[in-house]
Amino acid sequence: MQKLIIFLLFTTYGFAQYTGTASVTQGLATTTTSNLYTCTGGRISAVGTITASDATTWTVPALTNFTNTSFPFASDLHNACDGNNYATSATALAALNGSDIVTIDATGEIITAYVFSDNYFEMYINGIPVGKDKVPYTEFNSSIVRFKVNRPFTIAMLLIDWEERMGVGAETNGGFTYHIGDGGMVAVFKDASNTIIAKTGSDWKAQTFYTAPIMNLTCPTESGTSRLSANCSTADSNSGTNYYGLHWARPANWTTASFDDSTWPNATTYTNATIGVDNKPAYTNFTNIFDDASNDAQFIWSTNVILDNEVIVRKTIASSLSTNENNLNENQIRIYPNPAKNEIHLDSNQSIQGKIDKITIYNLLGELVFRSNQYLETIKLDNLSSGMYVIKIRASEFEISKKLIVQ
Repeated sequence: MQKLIIFLLFTTYGFAQYTGTASVTQGLATTTTSNLYTCTGGRISAVGTITASDATTWTVPALTNFTNTSFPFASDLHNACDGNNYATSATALAALNGSDIVTIDATGEIITAYVFSDNYFEMYINGIPVGKDKVPYTEFNSSIVRFKVNRPFTIAMLLIDWEERMGVGAETNGGFTYHIGDGGMVAVFKDASNTIIAKTGSDWKAQTFYTAPIMNLTCPTESGTSRLSANCSTADSNSGTNYYGLHWARPANWTTASFDDSTWPNATTYTNATIGVDNKPAYTNFTNIFDDASNDAQFIWSTNVILDNEVIVRKTIASSLSTNENNLNENQIRIYPNPAKNEIHLDSNQSIQGKIDKITIYNLLGELVFRSNQYLETIKLDNLSSGMYVIKIRASEFEISKKLIVQ
């Protein structure tokens, strides 16, 4: 009966005008955790719950693993809250003894990730937790995450823009009680030789799961899987207790390599000026990392860095590839269709075909499910169940690994 009353009240006050797929809340949440973390000069990192018009209950700003002791904290690159204000990345790395490295593949290579996130992040590699932000809100910090893995591997990150006005995505700032803050995350991934193997940019995927405040339910729109709020106001105010929030449930397996993010929108990139990092030592001390002149990483988020408060981003890092005098690369061997059903086809020139001496397919447990000691134009998949696989194509001069989805 209580849920029915809530639904009727919400409908009466105009929720019926919303036509999207989100669960809609209105007003402020009930605080359930008064503060996750205390930092001198920092803001309160509270958590709350709020009931939506469909009678579902949501945690705001988001469900996190901050208090989960089995989820490792990231190491400090710069953290004024605990006094680790490293001036250089080399100094920060020198402070680590190796116990921070999360092993995903015993035979893998050590990857070092450098992350600046406004405000909070959790990072997973192939579904395994490898590092979470030490500071949920402020002071602004930056982090190092190290893990041992074989390529290809998939990065999945939960990104949260924290809030003080629980349930409506606002904070006190600039003389306003309901100032609408912004998010933003930048990351660089390096191998043991200090070579950048991945960096944030528009080639990542980004999906929105919590948008607030929405002042008018007619302003948000959806196009395919894109959850858009460009038409919504971002004006500050002192009277936002009746603002709305839009919530979407996260997919159950979003952290894993097998999750299909192909229909998700690409990440939107933002300049340093837009994110406002020029006065933050956690970023400016490490511009040689984040703003590498020859391989610059970009801040990413969903399509609205101001209103979208919970975002998931993903990126799959391809296998390493040795090259020969002909400068071979992955694109010279085409595998299609992918996703596939009953069979896949390999397409390459005759010179490359003649060098291939082994083709193997592995499931995500690392078990060999197919092997050929010669080049094949067609590979039957009838005996494979639906899911994610890794296909490896080897020759004396190179090896290529690619993700394969079987439907």
